[in-house]
Amino acid sequence: AIYFIFSRAGCSAAATQVVDRGLHLTTAAEAAEIRRVADKRTAHLPAEDLAVLGYGRWLANLEAGVAPHHAGLVPAFKETVEHLFAAGLVKLVFATETLSLGINMPARAVVLESLSKFGGEGHELLQPGDYTQLTGRAGRRGIDRRGTAVVLHSPHLPFERVAAIAAAGSHPLRSSFRPTYNMAANLVA
Repeated sequence: AIYFIFSRAGCSAAATQVVDRGLHLTTAAEAAEIRRVADKRTAHLPAEDLAVLGYGRWLANLEAGVAPHHAGLVPAFKETVEHLFAAGLVKLVFATETLSLGINMPARAVVLESLSKFGGEGHELLQPGDYTQLTGRAGRRGIDRRGTAVVLHSPHLPFERVAAIAAAGSHPLRSSFRPTYNMAANLVA
């Protein structure tokens, strides 16, 4: 599953919190493979840098099958999480919306902690296209037969509003291609 939280600190804290409370989603063999992959993919980083980056805590979470993913992580950490998730070794990723853009990380389930995010000046509701982009990670065509998207309840957002956002789908596409007589003549020539 991918659990979207619109805060870098929230993603890291959530991963640590669930592992500290005893959630372990991997077998001993999977944890050993995760350690091998993580060590290999971060071998180019000096030990001092890994210590500053919290490598020990990050690796402990990974071995439990849980990881954060956000723009504040160094590329080696993000790429390791992506690789391990795609391989089925990491089972739960707490991520910011950056994960939904341009990264092929299909999941069976997606959880949205909230339908509002901070937009620079204040909190704004997600647009239907953003909702579609985030929940589109679940049940990817050709990979899973079905996917599940969950939006956590908020007393500040009526169910009807959530349903309207989900039902609206993505933004409509409007073509700006306008063929002209001259264009057709040039194509024929």
